[in-house]
Amino acid sequence: MRGPTVALEDPKTVRKLWIGFYFVLGLLVVLDPKLLELAHILEHDPDHSAHFVVDGWPAFFAAFGFVTCWIMVMVSKLVLGKLLMRPEGYYRRSPLDPIRDAKGRRLPDDR
Repeated sequence: MRGPTVALEDPKTVRKLWIGFYFVLGLLVVLDPKLLELAHILEHDPDHSAHFVVDGWPAFFAAFGFVTCWIMVMVSKLVLGKLLMRPEGYYRRSPLDPIRDAKGRRLPDDR
């Protein structure tokens, strides 16, 4: 016997997923070893001391990963998008005859 199906299009399901994602994200930030050291839950480990000043900041690596991911998305959207995007109607036109498509049919005059 099968259980109830979950539709990803259902707004309640989407809301539950977002709440779950935020819960996991918050849990990972709270369980950051530097925050646990500041709360005196973990003992300081001298073998894993910071090499730079920013390495010792609480939640630094979470913030660094988020900012780095955001920069990669923006660069790929802006720079690579300009390099790889084709103009509208690029694939409709035949390279041999600009007024006919690849199958020889006459194109509409909506240029």
